Amino acid sequence: MKLIGLIGGTSWPSTFSYYEQLNRAAQKALGGFHSARILLYSIDYHPIKNLYHHGWDQIPSLLAGEIRYFLDKKPDCLILCNNTLHRALDSIRNDLVITVPIFHAGLLAAEEAQRRGCKKVLLLGTSFTMEDGFFAKYFQDQGIEVVTPSAKDRQLIQEIQSELAQGNINPSFETKFVALLHHYPDVDAIVLACTELPLIINDGNSPKPLINTIECQCAAAAKFAFEIEA
Repeated sequence: MKLIGLIGGTSWPSTFSYYEQLNRAAQKALGGFHSARILLYSIDYHPIKNLYHHGWDQIPSLLAGEIRYFLDKKPDCLILCNNTLHRALDSIRNDLVITVPIFHAGLLAAEEAQRRGCKKVLLLGTSFTMEDGFFAKYFQDQGIEVVTPSAKDRQLIQEIQSELAQGNINPSFETKFVALLHHYPDVDAIVLACTELPLIINDGNSPKPLINTIECQCAAAAKFAFEIEA
């Protein structure tokens, strides 16, 4: 079984989801008392998070340092447990000369949307992810139209995401979020391009099919690490 590398803590509440999904995949694939071989590096997210809106140019070098440190531990593959930071990952990937597979949230989610035959998707995430355009481009490159929420809805999503990222889950979050999703009835699927949103949105309460980037990354990692069709 290959060693799956997770760079998490970005934020910590959603990092649990990766650990759980990978272990469930190992149990399903291998049976017995098998669990996934996981190397988790939980970084201090605060210095990076504080630079999102005023100092983004400093983030790639900070992330590069964390990735270099982690790769010295010899994981067989890599998952970055944060969608927004994939923008920085894209800018430093070639410089890092990463020789192990990276299970890229944006590329995998766009491939999943194409596999399902989606023509139009609703992109949800942090305000940065929704507004910057870097994540939408993965889908647009596949010929898929990307809809982003209105300014008012983006503000609400960011407020809820910030609470979830600190481990605060209020029952009202789900109610507000589900109501918001009904504002966009003409999309084929909803992309959860934020690792915290699956804490309150799932296939049971969403009005449209979901493309969950955590599930995309974990399925690809499980197929690689356990040599199965995940």
